[in-house]
Formats: sequence, C-alpha cells, structure tokens
Amino acid sequence: PTLDLSTTPDMRRLSTSAASAAAAASAPKNKFSTTIPSVLSIQSHVVYGAAGNSSAVFPMRRLGANVWPLNTVQFSNHTQYGAWEGLPTPNEQISLLVDGIAQRGQLGRCDAVLSGYLGSAEQGGHVVSVVEKVKQANPKAIYCCDPVMGHPAKGCIVPDGVQDFFREEALKAADLVCPNFLELGYLSGGKPETPGECVEAARELIKQGPSLVLVKHLATAGFEPSRSFEMLLVSEKEALHVATPLLPFDRAPTGTGDLTSGLFLVKLLQGTSLAGALQHTAGAYHGVMQATSDAGEYELQLVVAQEEIAKPSVTFEIKSL
Repeated sequence: PTLDLSTTPDMRRLSTSAASAAAAASAPKNKFSTTIPSVLSIQSHVVYGAAGNSSAVFPMRRLGANVWPLNTVQFSNHTQYGAWEGLPTPNEQISLLVDGIAQRGQLGRCDAVLSGYLGSAEQGGHVVSVVEKVKQANPKAIYCCDPVMGHPAKGCIVPDGVQDFFREEALKAADLVCPNFLELGYLSGGKPETPGECVEAARELIKQGPSLVLVKHLATAGFEPSRSFEMLLVSEKEALHVATPLLPFDRAPTGTGDLTSGLFLVKLLQGTSLAGALQHTAGAYHGVMQATSDAGEYELQLVVAQEEIAKPSVTFEIKSL
C-alpha cells in the first residue's frame, strides 16, 4: 500500500511491543526475495578492526547469507586512524576473480552484488562490469551500491574520481543505493536539510535507476539529530523512517554504514518486507552499538553482539512520512 507523506516532527518512537514487530513482519514480501542468498561483496578490508568487508561479512553470514568477499583494498586498519599500511587491489583483479568464479560455473548462484569503498575510480568500471556479468548469469540478481565518498573531516579518504564514478555510472546500474545524507546530496545535486527534503532527493535518485534508496544516517537532516540515529527508506511511492537512540562515544566507531547496508540487503534477499527489513536493520545496528558502547571500544564489537545481529532484543517503530 502507498503511504501518505507526513511532516509531523514527533516521529521518534521506541517500541518493544510485539504488535510493532508483527506489523512489519506481516507486510507484503518484497520483490527481491530468494532462499539462502549469496552476496558478492566488493569492499575494502582491514586486518584490524571493522570497516568495509570486515564490518559487513560476518553480520551478513550471521543472518544466514553466503557471502563472497572481494576486497578492493587491504589495509592494516581503517583510514580514520590517520595512518595505515597496505595497498589497493590491482584494478584488473576485480574482474579476473569474478571471471574465475564464472569459469567454475558458479556465477549464476550470485543473488546480489554489494559494493562499497573503492581503492580507485578505475575499480568502479570493473565493478559495473562485474554487475553486468552477474546479471547475465542470473537475471534476478540485484546490485546494491553503498557509495562511500569519504569524509575528510573525519579522516575517511577516498581516491580522486570515485565520487564522480558513483554519480555518473554506479547510480544508473544500481537497484538499491545506500548513501548517508551527505552522499545523498552529492548524488542528487542538492543539499537536503530536512527529512522531507531527503525524501525528495532520494526520489531524484530513483528517477536515474535504483528502485530503493536507504539513507543510512540522516544526521543533521533528521528530526532529532542530537538524540537519535535516524534512517530513511524511500521507494517511488513509500517513505519509511526509523530512529534509534544516540549512544555515548568518546569517538564514534566507523564501519556502521557498511554494517547497515549489508544487514538491510540480506533481509531484503530473505524476503522480508521493506518495513521489516528496515526494522531489523535498526534493531541490529542498535544492538551492535550498545555492545560497543558498553565495552568502551572504538571498533565495532560484532562478535560480542552477534545474537543482537540475528535477533535484535529491541524493536524500533517504523513510521511513514
């Protein structure tokens, strides 16, 4: 059903009731559903810590997905430490590794390609080529693009040309795109400052290719940015909002966007409704953040929080905008 647009400011509701979870679970199944999904995850890898595939692969597997990690870089740690060792994967390796899977006759088993941090703009061209090959082998496969564009103020750095690749090439190829609100503004060519403007910006992206836009973090464009971590899911006719409490950190962990994109994609592939997938993602995200905060750690505590990833103990209400 189509959901009405609403700009009521009091959108943040925490619900632990069975009714809220049941409503999300009983909503119509989405069009991306499969059985046990296989995801080709093309992202960065860090030896220590949680970012890129190191943040997304274990949670996706914990949800029951087969994950095929393909690393775009291998770094000692994520770039927000300010220093790291390691190198990008040679550009041609991305295509060659996937060609090897195709030669084994297994590429048709891939249900989705998930891409994130790229080590170079040239890697982006290989990613799009991989998406085309996967869809030729499995026409039902989808492409989820997490357009990691960097945040220099936080120490997250991406190579030159990567931002343009996401806007000019990846967006057209994607079925699902998962920007934060800064990336949403760059992709849409605007500067959304409110939830309503984020919905409008997301629908501008939908006109260019994807059928779904998950805004992973509304930040200052949210209803209560000082109190809540807010996410927004937008389709051509629906806009769904969820908020979880902001937790105290001396330094906010990285890898949260990689985590949420992977969680949401797997729940979609498992046949969960859009509302149910968003609700599970919010609950699992909160569980990981709570475990990380309780431990006083900077890196995401994914193993400690694995039960929360699989079965979140707190349910957050989904609101339509």
